Amino acid sequence: MSYSKKLILPLIAFVVFFAATGYYLTTKRGKILIVRMLVNESFVRKFDLPKRTDWKPEGVRTTAKVSETHGWQTTYARTIHTDTHSSDEMPTAITPAFELDWIAEPTMFVPEGPVFDSDGNIYFSPVFPPENVILVSIEPEKGERRWVLEGLSGGAGTPFVYTDPVSGKDIIYVGTYDRNVALNTDGSIIYDRLSGLPKLIAEDIYGGNHSYGMSYHLQHDALITVMGDGHLTVVDRETGVSLLKNPFQLPGDKTAVTNIKLPKEMLAKANKDFAYMYGSSGVSKDFDPLGEVFHALFGELQQVTNFFSIDKNTGRIWVAASLPDEEDGNPDGWSEFGALYGMDLVLEGEEYSIQIKHVIKFDGGTSSTPAISADGKRVYVADAFNHLHAVNTTTGKRDWSFEAPDLITGSLTVSSDNGEIYANIRNKVIQIIDHGDYAMLGWTAEMEGFVPGRFQRNFKGLGAEVAANGVALTIAVGIIAGNQKLPFKLGAGLLDRKTGKLRYFADGAEDSVSSIVISPGGEIYFGNSPLRRIFARATFGNSVSPVKPMGGITKFKPIHSELLIRDALWAAANRAANAATIVKQNLSAGKQDIAQINQLLAQSIATGPRAISEGNLSQSKWLSIETKIHQTQELLAPSESALIKCSKILEEVVDLIENI
Repeated sequence: MSYSKKLILPLIAFVVFFAATGYYLTTKRGKILIVRMLVNESFVRKFDLPKRTDWKPEGVRTTAKVSETHGWQTTYARTIHTDTHSSDEMPTAITPAFELDWIAEPTMFVPEGPVFDSDGNIYFSPVFPPENVILVSIEPEKGERRWVLEGLSGGAGTPFVYTDPVSGKDIIYVGTYDRNVALNTDGSIIYDRLSGLPKLIAEDIYGGNHSYGMSYHLQHDALITVMGDGHLTVVDRETGVSLLKNPFQLPGDKTAVTNIKLPKEMLAKANKDFAYMYGSSGVSKDFDPLGEVFHALFGELQQVTNFFSIDKNTGRIWVAASLPDEEDGNPDGWSEFGALYGMDLVLEGEEYSIQIKHVIKFDGGTSSTPAISADGKRVYVADAFNHLHAVNTTTGKRDWSFEAPDLITGSLTVSSDNGEIYANIRNKVIQIIDHGDYAMLGWTAEMEGFVPGRFQRNFKGLGAEVAANGVALTIAVGIIAGNQKLPFKLGAGLLDRKTGKLRYFADGAEDSVSSIVISPGGEIYFGNSPLRRIFARATFGNSVSPVKPMGGITKFKPIHSELLIRDALWAAANRAANAATIVKQNLSAGKQDIAQINQLLAQSIATGPRAISEGNLSQSKWLSIETKIHQTQELLAPSESALIKCSKILEEVVDLIENI
C-alpha cells in the first residue's frame, strides 16, 4: 500500500469520528452528557448593604371604598396572594438585607404559600403529605411545629386568616374538598363541617379534588373555596353552614396539555427524588405527583388551576377557568379555551345562589390568578401564552391587552401606586405600567444574583411580592433548555421599584411553585415545592445540585434591622409628602395614605428591639428615633400642613439612621 493510501485511511476515520461526535453532541442526550462532564459551580454575587431607594408614590393612589380590616391593605399575608384581591401588595417594608434563617417541615410538599397570624405564627397546607395532616402550624423563631389538623385531602390550598371584628382575635379557616374547618390560633376547633361535596376516598383522589384555598366575601360575611374540578363552596363564616343548597359547578371542561410534555423516564427518576415528600393517600402505581403539579403550573388538565379573587368593594368573585369543550368547535372532551368568570353571590329571599355575570374568553388555559385593582374597577389575568388582559369589571370588556416579551408563567402583582403591575414571565420579572386605556413595558428586572457556572444562566424562581420599599423574588441559576428551566441553586432578592435593579440578594433558597409572602416582621417566607430542581437532578445527575431537595417552609430573616427601620420610615416620609399634595382633592386616598403611614410607623417601632439586640443600633439612638416616631404619630392628620411636617420629621430620622 502506498504512503498516500496509508495516510488517507486514518484521515477518513478521523473525519467520520468527528462528524459522528458532532452529530451526537447536537442531540439531547449528547448535550446532557456534555453538561454533566463540564459544568462547574455557580457562586452568589457579593452585594453591599443597600442604600435607600429613590422610588416614590406619585399622585392619587387607586383606593378601595371600604376601610375595615379586610378592606384597605392588609399588614401581612392573609391569603396566598396577600389579600382577597390577590394583589400581592404589602403596605409595609420588606427587610432590605437578609439571610437564610431556616427550612422547616422538609418532608411536606407545599405548592401554595404560608400565611400568618398577628403574632407571626405560620400556617400552611401540604399536598399528599407523608403524615395524615391537612393543616400545619409552626412558630416563627425556629420553625418548630405547634400543632396540626389531621385528616385526608387532595390539598387544601392556603388557609385564610381573619381578625374577628368583635373579639379582635385571629381565626384560621381552611377548606378541603369535603370539609370546612375554623380554628383558633392554638389549634382548638371552632367548627368542622362537611362541604357538601362527596367525601374523599384515598385511592380515588385526583387533581380535581384539590382545593385552591379559602377567601373572604365581605358583603355576606362568607367564606368561598374553589376546587380543581370547578366546584365552589360558600359557607357562613361564623357557623360554617353552607349558604348554597348545593356546591356551585362552573360550566367548563378539562384543558389539554399545550405547553410541555414530560418524558416518562425523567418523571420516574424525579418522582424517586420526591418520594419522601408524599404519602400513600391517593397514590397508585400510576400516580405522577410531579406531573400533576407541572400541569397545574401551566393551566392544564383541570378546570381550575389557580387561586381566585373576590372584590372587597362589590363582592364580585373572579375565577379563571376553562370553557366547555363545545366552545372550541372540536368535541374531543378537552377544552382549548379558557375564560375569566365574573360571578355574584346573590341573596333572593332566604336563598343564596351564584350567578355568572361575565364570561371573558381567551385562548388556552391560564396559570394566573385574577388580580383586582384596589378600586375594583379592573381585573387582570394572563392567558396560557404571553398576553396580559385588563378587564373592565362593570362591562366585562377588555380595556386593553398587552403582549409580554415571553410566556406569563405565574400570577400578577398589582400595586395601588403609579399604575404599576409586575408580571412573572418565563425567565424574568417585568414591570408593566397601566396608563388607563393602554399599557407599556416599564423595566425588565436585573436577574444576576449568581455568577453563573459553565452552561448556566440566572432566571426567575418566584416573584413578585411588592412592598413599600421594593419587590421580593427568588432567583435561580441553572440550565434553560427550550421551555424548561432546571435550577441548580436559588436565592432570595429584593428589587428596586424604580429601576428593577437588585438591591440585595442572598442564596440558600429552595425551589418553589408557590408565591412569596411577607410576615408581620418584614421577613421573607415561601412554601417549598422543588419540582424543577428535582427535574434538574433527574436530567443532569445529583452532582449538579447536590443539596437534597426539601419541602416545607423557608424563612429569610433580617440582618441589619436598622435598615428595615430606615426603609419603613423613608417610605412613610415619601408617602406623607405625596399625600400632602393630593389630600385636598381626594380625601379618601389621603386617609388611606395615612393608614399606610401608621402601618409603617408601627412596623418601625416593632423592629427597634431587634435592631438593638443585633448590636447595630444603640439604646440611646433608638430612644431618639422612637421619640420622633411617636411625635409623628401624634401630628399625623389628613391636612396638607400636618403631612408636610410629618414628612420632614421622618426624613430627619432617616438621615440620623444613615449616619449611625
